[in-house]
Amino acid sequence: MKNKKDWYSQILKLFFWLTLCLVAVVSMLSVPGQQMFQGQDKLSHLFVYMVLFGLLLLAYGKKWRLMSLGILLACFSALIEVAQSFTGYRQAEWLDLLANILGILVTALFYKALKSYKKTSL
Repeated sequence: MKNKKDWYSQILKLFFWLTLCLVAVVSMLSVPGQQMFQGQDKLSHLFVYMVLFGLLLLAYGKKWRLMSLGILLACFSALIEVAQSFTGYRQAEWLDLLANILGILVTALFYKALKSYKKTSL
């Protein structure tokens, strides 16, 4: 690595890909048990995709457009939902996909607001 920034960038990319793989694997597992409160499942979808999109932006946000990254992650989310329908013990849910996309949008809005704030405060 040339410098500390290159090393940091590579670590962020590795961490994003490991997290994405973990999300894919966990999404395909059978999940026994009940929810502690109504909507817990959708809230966890929202939170996971907020974090995942945040990692994606940190890893690739300087080289890729925000919209492109958001669409790619939303497509990944849709593919996971489709794949779940073929397991026999999981099912695809439109509300899960909606919660995932909402998580992406929340992070995108936060990212844009933070970028705007940085520009005005300098």
